[in-house]
Amino acid sequence: MAPTVWSNTSAWSIQHDVDPYAGVKVVDAGDAPVVPARLDRGLRVIHEKVFRVASAGPIPIVLGGDHSITYPSAAAVSRVQHPRSVGIVHFDAHADTGAEQWGSLVGHGTPMRRLIEEGWIAGPNFVQVGLRGYWPEKETFDWMREHGLRWHTMVEIEDRGSEAVIADAIAEALDGPDRIYLSVDIDVVDPGMAPGTGTPEPGGMLARELLRAVRQIVTRVDLVGMDVVEVSPPYDDAEITALLAHRVVMEAISSLAAKR
Repeated sequence: MAPTVWSNTSAWSIQHDVDPYAGVKVVDAGDAPVVPARLDRGLRVIHEKVFRVASAGPIPIVLGGDHSITYPSAAAVSRVQHPRSVGIVHFDAHADTGAEQWGSLVGHGTPMRRLIEEGWIAGPNFVQVGLRGYWPEKETFDWMREHGLRWHTMVEIEDRGSEAVIADAIAEALDGPDRIYLSVDIDVVDPGMAPGTGTPEPGGMLARELLRAVRQIVTRVDLVGMDVVEVSPPYDDAEITALLAHRVVMEAISSLAAKR
């Protein structure tokens, strides 16, 4: 059996028939100096870190952390792109649009609500894919409808197929904006293929469906930012979740290289 290649200097995308590092320059900009016990400060420094990277011209690819990091990261990208608007395609088992979480306005269950309420992203340009399970409650979905959010559940993917759903999600996110931020919560994938996450929800996407979706989106839109979140190493049997997260990033980079 051939070994898994994790090289930082060379790779070959079989999917795109391209060397991703020959097409784009990839740089590790380092960690945001987050102090876990100071959540509000952590969100501020993440925002500033992503803002500085995006302001310099690169497309920031942010690695979590839980999904709360999308709030400062997408806000920073939106701030850089202003006055041009940004749409979001969000892969997740959960909507993450809660009004609060354990009495706090910020947390991994609330970032999308904060982005919309603060005006960083318009509700109709926020598209979610893969929702399933038993949270959030009906009242939160009522709020989502009032603000024009669009979403595609796993039931819809089962009925129509991921190809048709992703095509609709791209069209909806670009209905106004011409730039897209991509947010991938690894729990959108069935926990049988991605067990290393904090809030697993049975019945999710296949790993290959997610990877194909990333290729479809990045090759068709003007990507201005991305994050991959909710990978939890202590729960990750044989590191298969980390490997999938790595491949999500590599598919995005390879797709950018193929476009160029």
